[in-house]
Amino acid sequence: MIKEMGVGLGHVKKAFEGLGKLGGKYGDDFGHDDLADKFKDFATNWDISREKLTGEIEALAEIAKVAAKAYEEIDHQLAEAIRGAQGGTSAKRVN
Repeated sequence: MIKEMGVGLGHVKKAFEGLGKLGGKYGDDFGHDDLADKFKDFATNWDISREKLTGEIEALAEIAKVAAKAYEEIDHQLAEAIRGAQGGTSAKRVN
């Protein structure tokens, strides 16, 4: 589940990176200079916030991937220990 979260966050990051900048695209469409200026301010703030959020999402995705790998390794080690304690064969067992 943690591994899937890391992959999913990677997809979210890519989606954020793929969004175009809003500023300058719609200025003429508002029909009023003050409204266009407000939208430009919003677009600028959104671009800055999106960039910060993208970095945070990337960091969380990496943390999730590392955590998932650690849990998988611990699970494998525990399974090997249980097999060894039950008298079964283990990949690390030496005859």
